[in-house]
Amino acid sequence: MSKHNVLVPIDGSDFSRQVFEHIREYLPADENELTLIRVATAPHGHVGRPPRPAAPDSKVSMYESRHDVVESQHPIYASQEQASAAADLKRKLRADAHDLEDDGYTVNTVIRFNGHAGEAIMKYIDNTDVDMVAMTTHGRSGIERLLHGSIAQYLSQHVTVPVMMVRPKAKNGA
Repeated sequence: MSKHNVLVPIDGSDFSRQVFEHIREYLPADENELTLIRVATAPHGHVGRPPRPAAPDSKVSMYESRHDVVESQHPIYASQEQASAAADLKRKLRADAHDLEDDGYTVNTVIRFNGHAGEAIMKYIDNTDVDMVAMTTHGRSGIERLLHGSIAQYLSQHVTVPVMMVRPKAKNGA
């Protein structure tokens, strides 16, 4: 019997990790395989601006600042920053994965870089065999939802697979 593939979006917060207790309670490890997905903003590189002519008719070039000189001599390209950020995020997700694996789950981790988490998650669902999404919602409403958006709401309106949404408890236990 093949296992159900459950996609679990994790934003790195303790709130998002609260879905794990519900996964353990309602989704047996012998029937479900978990994929933890983290969506982050793509990092930019650090490359100095090119030198410019010192004067209109001069063949001598100069940099705008000492900072540009240093960055031009030691550039860090966006691809390098992204690889480094992906490795760091993967390491953090693996810590969560190990806890779930100790409970008998098969766990995969995925990192995506995109400006909008909901769209990145949707794209992953469209290109992968996902049977369900399990996630927490920050429970934002009104102006706060307008300002920050709601990934949970976005997904519930766009996915064609079941979505288990959990409203996390506040830190003080309320």
